Amino acid sequence: MIILVAVVLAFFLVGAIVAARRVAKIPTIRLVSTKQPPELSIVRGLTWHLFNSHIWSTGQDAVKVIKGELEQLLPDIKVFLDVDDLKDIGALEEYIQSSQVILFFLSQGYFRSKNCLREVRSSLEKDKPLVLVQEADPEKGGGTLQALRDECPEDLQPAIFDNDWPLTIWYRIDEFQLISLKIIAEAVLLCSPNFLDRTSLPLCVSGELESQSLAFSKPCTLWASPANAGSLALADEIAAAFAPDRETAGLTICTTDDRPASATHMLLYLNEDSFVSDERLAEQVKQARQDRLKIVMAHENDPALGGCQFSRFFEVTPQELIAGGLYKDLAKSCFPGHHRKVSLVLLAKSLGATPARSRAGLLASGSVVEGSTSLAKRSLGGLSRVFAKMSSRSSAEARDVSGGEASSVQQQV
Repeated sequence: MIILVAVVLAFFLVGAIVAARRVAKIPTIRLVSTKQPPELSIVRGLTWHLFNSHIWSTGQDAVKVIKGELEQLLPDIKVFLDVDDLKDIGALEEYIQSSQVILFFLSQGYFRSKNCLREVRSSLEKDKPLVLVQEADPEKGGGTLQALRDECPEDLQPAIFDNDWPLTIWYRIDEFQLISLKIIAEAVLLCSPNFLDRTSLPLCVSGELESQSLAFSKPCTLWASPANAGSLALADEIAAAFAPDRETAGLTICTTDDRPASATHMLLYLNEDSFVSDERLAEQVKQARQDRLKIVMAHENDPALGGCQFSRFFEVTPQELIAGGLYKDLAKSCFPGHHRKVSLVLLAKSLGATPARSRAGLLASGSVVEGSTSLAKRSLGGLSRVFAKMSSRSSAEARDVSGGEASSVQQQV
């Protein structure tokens, strides 16, 4: 009997050690300035650091992911989500009152929902700080910010859309979600008592794509055809990020009408003009495929640069290329704003870039773009007003802060 108990205890101990190691390897958000986890705090009397306001039909799955990921990145955060925390639908206003920051997940139908409008009006009446998250995928209820604004009652529009609240777009691609999560996390941290004196809080996560240092260890000659409008501009973006000194960085960009014999890759930039503005492009792509030249496809999503839905390319691309399997390989998504750096990293890797051997050397030569996401310039106005109000609390109230020190988790290697 004693032996059996000892064996059970041994298995339990081994399981606990394995579980602890797994937890220790989960990357968490850190301050760029100290590389340590931020201390998350909340004012006494409040229960949740963040309240997720959304409409079930088009936002439920996304906010569930947001909550789960934030709980991994900020282990002590408390996030309200209806499916987990709602006990009484009649008490929505009380839940808002008990939350420090309110997240509006903007998707189609959000401002037409009676309960969502209750949450919106209560948040504004109680002067709660906001963070706006915009759904990007039209098939999931996404739309332009203007279209979503048009759904909002006119009397609420200025307070939500004209007050410079932190805003991020939610893309349903894993590599890009961390950017949005860090923007949300920064907004939450900046409204916690520990950081009321700060107007920005650059954050990082171990292993994130945004901060990866890449170099072209093998020569890459990238052909950006003049027949492919926009390809040269994107090629220049990649070079500026990872190969500013092209003579020694291993990346050469060619823009000749005819493909150079030295080309190792062709950049196929896909936007609303592709295969429409210049008929030569289709023939060039066909020839490149026949010659087995590696084609790296980039799908532009920025409306300002002619971004469009990928489905358009099945309408304008010659059928011969589609039937030949052109789109069997996934195109790299090119998103605007903070997410652009991740797009460039993914494209550079497709061109053969690998992790830089010596980060110190690259920093000295200026080849590394430091990639810590902080709130966009437009977001500072809304939170600044909140900082001013929160900072004016009496010292007695300031002492009523319940510290929520984040667990120190070993940085993932």
